[in-house]
Amino acid sequence: MKKIKSIMSRLSLAVILISMTACAVPSTSDVAEGDIKKSEVLYQQALEKVKKGDLKAALEDYNQAIEANPQNSDAYSNRGNAYFLLKQPEEAMKNYNQAIKLDPELSRPYYNRGFLYQREGKPELAVKDYNKTISLNPDYIPAYLNRAVVLSILGDNQGAIEDYNKVIETDPNLPQLYFNRAASYSELGNPEKAMEDLEKASQLFAKQGNTEALEKTKEVMSQIKQ
Repeated sequence: MKKIKSIMSRLSLAVILISMTACAVPSTSDVAEGDIKKSEVLYQQALEKVKKGDLKAALEDYNQAIEANPQNSDAYSNRGNAYFLLKQPEEAMKNYNQAIKLDPELSRPYYNRGFLYQREGKPELAVKDYNKTISLNPDYIPAYLNRAVVLSILGDNQGAIEDYNKVIETDPNLPQLYFNRAASYSELGNPEKAMEDLEKASQLFAKQGNTEALEKTKEVMSQIKQ
């Protein structure tokens, strides 16, 4: 039995979590109420501009929101997202760190920082942030998905399978999930389970009309049978 070779990338869900809620009121009283409201308005304006794809204009609003209320942790977190999407990872990291410093119980910046660590090839740090995200927000499924990908990179295939199971419970029609879980089963020396998942993945790829992925999946199935 051959293990699955990396002829097809494992799925990593590229989600940058954009908060669509009003920013939190700071816990201290050193920000005037008028400035808090001004910051909220600017923050919401920035979110709308992000939805329209105008990241630079959104960044200006985030800057003004933070200037009005330097304790607006949501604004820092989402300004980090804007910097990330503008391909400025160092600035993104600074903003995620500041958001966490201001509100350690806010799950969003941990997830976003974890994704940034993942993209930078720092899986150990990514896992720590995904763990924290899940501890604060156990229902946030993208954190399980990305953690599964990183755990498989780190060689924890059993942990990856458990996370894929969680994601599949929520979205059973995403073929890449079965392909990725099959890879982890194969690494653990369980070809029967791997083949079951590859069969399911091939059915879903065929249903999608994704012929390229379907052919690659069939190729992997042939490898396992050898």
